[in-house]
Amino acid sequence: MLSLVILQLAVYAVAQVEYYDPRLTGGSMLTVQDEPLNIIVSALSSPDALTIRGIINYGNALGYGDDCLGIHLGGPQAADLGDGNGIVNQTQMMREDYGNTAIGTCLETLEGGNHYRVFRQNGSLADSGALFLAASKEDPITQQHNIVPNGYNIGRDQVVATATGGIVSFSGVDYSTSVRYVSGLLPVGSDGINHNISIDGMTAVLTVSEYRFVDVLSFAGHSSSSQSRYDCQFRNRLQRLKLVRQSQCCILRCRQR
Repeated sequence: MLSLVILQLAVYAVAQVEYYDPRLTGGSMLTVQDEPLNIIVSALSSPDALTIRGIINYGNALGYGDDCLGIHLGGPQAADLGDGNGIVNQTQMMREDYGNTAIGTCLETLEGGNHYRVFRQNGSLADSGALFLAASKEDPITQQHNIVPNGYNIGRDQVVATATGGIVSFSGVDYSTSVRYVSGLLPVGSDGINHNISIDGMTAVLTVSEYRFVDVLSFAGHSSSSQSRYDCQFRNRLQRLKLVRQSQCCILRCRQR
């Protein structure tokens, strides 16, 4: 008897800090264009979620995609995260995809919607590996993609609501996200903020846990009854540890040899 077990395994973080405050080493929580970095993806997140490939896949799971056909209209923004790299252009732009990962961001480009810019803190002065996001909701292209009233708070809250609303998935990867809000990193009000739009001064710190499906060949020589007991014990243990939702704990396929 040989069973093929598909397990959903958590990938844990190895970092020691969530992020470093950019202001302590000469950086800023505003982009050069004075837009707030109102979301931080903590360095305590699963390591792969902090890579370029990972943040794009995570964005896809949240309902965001790359610029329309890979074409970015308008120049990139830049930020200094106080990590010793100085002022650096955004690493990635993600736009709301309206349910279509392939071309949905083209609709966002035309009609407006939510989007966020990604910056990585990885210089020698503050090498946390955390991702700083500037999220906002913008007007249609006919209104020059200006930020809507209260658009920075709205943009942040929309991303956070989707991320923390339950398990999100894309391309075989599941994500579970927790959030805590930090005050004091950003100012309160509209002074010094792009478009003179007021912000509430809150930064959402997300910790993203990633789960991947892997194939494990095991249980050779076990009887079906002992194997069944092991399967149940394993599932129950995962559920008690709250590594994954019960409905997504594991899928078992058995085959005879």
